[in-house]
This record gives sequence, structure tokens and C-alpha cells, in this order.
Amino acid sequence: MTPIVTLLTDYGPHSEHVGALHAVLVAADPQIVRVDLAHDIPPGDVRFAAVVLARLAARLPGAVHLAVVDPGVGTARRAVAVRLADGGALVGPNNGVLGFAARALGATAAVQLPPIPGAPATFEGRDLFAPVAARLAVGAGLEEVGVAIDPTGIHAPEIPAPTVVAGRLEATVIGCDRFGNLQLAASREHAAGAGLMIGSTVEIIGGAGSSFAHVVRTFADAPIGDFVIYLDSHGHLAVAVNCGDAAMRLGVRPGVELALAVTAPAAP
Repeated sequence: MTPIVTLLTDYGPHSEHVGALHAVLVAADPQIVRVDLAHDIPPGDVRFAAVVLARLAARLPGAVHLAVVDPGVGTARRAVAVRLADGGALVGPNNGVLGFAARALGATAAVQLPPIPGAPATFEGRDLFAPVAARLAVGAGLEEVGVAIDPTGIHAPEIPAPTVVAGRLEATVIGCDRFGNLQLAASREHAAGAGLMIGSTVEIIGGAGSSFAHVVRTFADAPIGDFVIYLDSHGHLAVAVNCGDAAMRLGVRPGVELALAVTAPAAP
């Protein structure tokens, strides 16, 4: 089987740190196929990194997934590797970034990785995680890279559940892409429970005040410059501006709670 290692970081897509991870993997085995899942995670945003890792790792069963969004690098937080039910593995810090993927894909075993003697404290992605990912990808057993720990101890971030009542939904912003579209911690079912149906008009409350939006299927269903509410490609409720930047217009960042209140229901 072709060894595959995926990479997810907050290093930035053109950073030399990303190049360093690739270099370590190729030096270990030039046959390793490397897949960049994302390197534009907002700096230190462990929660959004965990969301992205869980939904993308499932697309490559059997791969080793290296995730490094690690504001606590060099501290006492554990470095871990996790075996998955599909035969693949997760490698990274036990700070929450691996948690959703471990739950979704089935963590069957885990180990704590020993520190590398004499290595710098601030680049464990290169010095510890990438070499371990390479070893696992080419067939090393989990027991060869660390000391066994309880796989149920792999941490996951907390995401507040949305508040849903007839005509109103309140949810946390969990991510923002480069277009300024805001992903909410709410699903199709939550939207339906609040009455956010295609064709309805909604007041967005939070951030820099309030704005009105159309609930649509796609961006072009509203005039350019208007706010829209829609279900994104991952099944999350999202807020955008057609040909604009919702995050900038609303003045919000991930972690902020937005309320969506129906002001005019969809036509029957």
C-alpha cells in the first residue's frame, strides 16, 4: 500500500515551516505521498483545526494525518500518536486538535511520544511529529514510537451547542475562510428547527450591530453586496456576503456568538 501522510497546520501556505515538514518526510522515504489538507488555519485556532481535520481525514482512510496547530509547543502538553480503526493514524499534540478526528474515525490505541534529546523546544512539527508520521506511514507499529496511553484521553475542543427556538437560532462562529464567510456551529436540522427556510429574511444580531440577510441555496440567489445565510458544503449553517466579506462587514471573529432571527418567513 502506498504510504500517505496528510499535513494540516497554521504555519501559512508559503511558510518555510511547511517545507521543512515535507523535507523530513521525503528524507525518510521518497515514496511517501504528501497531501496538504490546509496550512491556512488561523494561528493557534485549535478548535477550527480539529473541525477541519475530522472532516478531511475521513476522505483518506488508512493515511497518517499529521496535524500541528500548537500554541503550547514546548510545554507539558503531551505529544501523541493515535491508531485509527481504518488502519491510519493521527500524529500531533494532545491539545484538542486531534480529538474530533479520533472520535469520528475511531481511536483504537494511542501512545505518548518521547521528546527528542537536544531538539529545540519550538518546532516539534519538524523534529518530533513529522519523523513519527513518516515511520508510521511506512509500517512501524504504534508501540515502536511511544509509550501506550488510554486512547479515550485524546482531548477535543468544546463547541457550545446552538440555542434553537421557533424563529431564532443562536450559534458560535467556529471558522472563517479567506472570503470572509462565517461557518456556524449549527446544522441543517438546527436551521429547520428555527424556521430558517430558503426564501426567508433573517436579522443577524451580533458583532458590529445587526444586518438583514436572505436565506438562500447559493450566493447568486441574492443581490451582490447582500448578506446571505446558507448551508455550506460541509453541512454547516454559514453567513456570507454575495461578492463580499461577511466577517469584515459584521466585525466578528471565530468564537463570537451570532443570533439569527426570522423577520419574514419564506413564502408558502
